[in-house]
Amino acid sequence: MHESFVSLLSTLAPVLGLPEISVREDDPSCLLTIDDFEISLRYFPVSDLVMLSTVAAPLPARGRKELFAALLDANTFFHGTQGFTLAAREDTGVTLQGVMPLRMLDGANITVWVQNFINMAEHWQEKCLKYDAGTETAEPAPLPFQQGMLRV
Repeated sequence: MHESFVSLLSTLAPVLGLPEISVREDDPSCLLTIDDFEISLRYFPVSDLVMLSTVAAPLPARGRKELFAALLDANTFFHGTQGFTLAAREDTGVTLQGVMPLRMLDGANITVWVQNFINMAEHWQEKCLKYDAGTETAEPAPLPFQQGMLRV
């Protein structure tokens, strides 16, 4: 296993107030519980990537069409996800994932990355629960694109 991944986890635990994070040699992953979210951190040695993932919320019983549109919109150029990706499946609910090359992470910025991830999961959990409660309304559709002609 890559020693850098283990080192990152050892710097992450005390900053987040977690007990020591242990990782088995044959399974470069761990499951953390932070602010009521189970967050999976997994290292992929072949691609040298670290992935974060969590279930942000179950799919709501009502307003799914509007929620799916909001998720799709938020993923567009990551404008509503701060670089993370949202997905929705019947069996898992609304999930949030993020991927970062291991070489880009160090003892200081991994904490910021994980905290931003948690903040985004909390944001989308709140939005999803509003759809289920019926308090979230779909935003009005944007006006159709008006293409003008330019004469030279």
